[in-house]
Amino acid sequence: MKKSRVIWMAALVMLLLAGCGQNATETPQPTTPVEQPSGSNTDPSTTEPTLKKQMVTVYYSDNNVMELQKEEREITFAEDIEKYKKTLALLETPVKPDVHIPLWKDFKYHSITIDKGTLTIDADSKNQFNMGSSGETMALDALKNAFFQFPEVKEIVFLEDGKKVETLMGHVDLSEPLKRDN
Repeated sequence: MKKSRVIWMAALVMLLLAGCGQNATETPQPTTPVEQPSGSNTDPSTTEPTLKKQMVTVYYSDNNVMELQKEEREITFAEDIEKYKKTLALLETPVKPDVHIPLWKDFKYHSITIDKGTLTIDADSKNQFNMGSSGETMALDALKNAFFQFPEVKEIVFLEDGKKVETLMGHVDLSEPLKRDN
């Protein structure tokens, strides 16, 4: 009987010792990512927008401010409105700044919208321009050439702080939309 007690005591000690080093909380098991099936079951709020790439032509002045010079640039965008904003931004930053002078440098605007073929640029009234009438004409030609390369843009309207303008830089009449030359 003494022998069976010793065996039982040894078994009990073994069970107690085996349980002593264990945590009460479970350790997290590594999980493998579950692939979402493609189709209509995916949540649209978590899907990345499809990015489009497009080559655009933007225009700058030559060093003598006599004629427009063009540069081909690639833009990436998800929605068309981004395409217009990026094109306008490119008008400020030529690839060759030593030979191409930006005509829209430091141009600030509140918004760009497009509706039924009319691209509207709401400019900031604090913009400062010092180009003269020929410089203003060249700047507007650069802008028209850049935006009229998109077939959906039929005309360009300028606002200043949300209000209609007669002129942007003081020389060219902008009371009517800039129309695509046919």
